[in-house]
Amino acid sequence: MRVSKVEPLALTFPLEPPLPPSVARPETAELGIYLLRVTAEDGTCGWGEAWLKAESNFLPAAEALSDLIIGQDPLDRVLLGDRLASVAGGKAAKEAGPQGTRDHYAVLSGLDTALWDLAGKRLGVSVARLLGGVRSRLLDTYVTGLYLEPTDELVSKAKRIVDGGFRALKMKLAGDPDRDVQAVAAVRKMVTNQVVLMADANGAYDDYDTALAVGRELAKHDIYWIEEPFAAGRWDDYRKLAAALEPPIAGGETLYGLRHFHAALQGQTMHVVMPDPRLCGGVSAARVIGELAPLYGVRMSLHSWISPVALMAAANLSAAMPYAERLELEGSQTGLMEAMLQEPPQFEDGFLIFEDKPGLGFEIAEEFIEKYARPAVGS
Repeated sequence: MRVSKVEPLALTFPLEPPLPPSVARPETAELGIYLLRVTAEDGTCGWGEAWLKAESNFLPAAEALSDLIIGQDPLDRVLLGDRLASVAGGKAAKEAGPQGTRDHYAVLSGLDTALWDLAGKRLGVSVARLLGGVRSRLLDTYVTGLYLEPTDELVSKAKRIVDGGFRALKMKLAGDPDRDVQAVAAVRKMVTNQVVLMADANGAYDDYDTALAVGRELAKHDIYWIEEPFAAGRWDDYRKLAAALEPPIAGGETLYGLRHFHAALQGQTMHVVMPDPRLCGGVSAARVIGELAPLYGVRMSLHSWISPVALMAAANLSAAMPYAERLELEGSQTGLMEAMLQEPPQFEDGFLIFEDKPGLGFEIAEEFIEKYARPAVGS
């Protein structure tokens, strides 16, 4: 069974009500989604997703990379992933503009993930079993959903999430020390110390001393980790902060390519590395990162934000890898999961129930494609 077709699919999904803002993005009323459907000769489909910066790169990258896998056996997924990476990091990608290499890696990630999905479906086993086996069928989670909002709204949302059975929350920081500390204190007071609480700055802090002072205040409120205090690449500041603070430092969602992850891990810059399957290099890269991280005393928690495809890829990786921890869920009631997946995953007491289905364990509803697909920029 060989790959017969690759389809890049651009979609727009409306968010009602809009997602409140974070440092990383403004208030969001609609979500751009970039899927890769890889179809085999017998009609079986594998799915992946790309996390793009510039949509104009989607079709050119998909065209350049698809030629490497059409006619190939999806069981050769790792070999094909190496070939994809050589093109994604090459001259043509760099010449595609400021986000060229990044977006080629995003499309590579979607194709790689789809090949793993297709290989699992062909063999009738989950991607987790292809990765080595299912270590647990109950996967712990945390809920993202506390954005840059008034404090009373943050407290209300946190209560709703906890009342829904989830035991770990992540809230956004604004880069304003007083506002950030006050918001964390208010949420911690409501959820008590029985709930895990993380803080995500999305690189909001420019000054090391300010970030250090805020981190020391947040430590008083039992923060589980502080995520992306600085922009990625400021590894000297990451390293100093990681050594100076009690709460662990997390990061890595915006990194792509194993070289960048290795530099961060080797530099002792963080305690928790967070590759996103839509960008890091797909399942293949995330597996290597998950195996490399423990050698440096680092845990892995896969980033997926609002993406059901990334969540299911992360679930398979987390089920198989010994040092992978909590999966990320979006706590806003967007309806995306229910609309996109034919059979959304089930949850119990804050755990995702890993059902060990073939491939990544999902199919995308054709009605979702028909309703929300649109021509991609540049088509």
